[in-house]
Amino acid sequence: MSEPLYRKGDEVEVVRRGVIVEVDLTDPARFGIGRPGMWGANAYFRTDDDAIKHTLVTAAEWPPQPGDTWTDATGKDWLAHSTEDNGYGIALTSEFGARFEEADGLNTADQLYGPFRLKTLGKRRLERLERPC
Repeated sequence: MSEPLYRKGDEVEVVRRGVIVEVDLTDPARFGIGRPGMWGANAYFRTDDDAIKHTLVTAAEWPPQPGDTWTDATGKDWLAHSTEDNGYGIALTSEFGARFEEADGLNTADQLYGPFRLKTLGKRRLERLERPC
């Protein structure tokens, strides 16, 4: 049998990445991560615990829909709109003039300027939310 890698008293850093599947409505600082579609979370954490580091990777609402307004990591606004070529693609244009189109471009924008947060819902997103399933 081999020796354990760690001993009692060792300080370690554990990184765990997952999707937030639960936010405690009675205690919003408490959230659970797990696999989407599965029942409940398999680990719970607190946003007010200094020993826990948490970083947004991708917003739940990603990718953008035309009419959405998104905010980048520095607080700058970006408008999601249809591309001029065919009207079906998606583009993101920032308040300072940067523009990214289609899926690859949107992912590049997120890598360079994100993580993005949805600021206001566009008409297309609102219409989809209002449709009965």
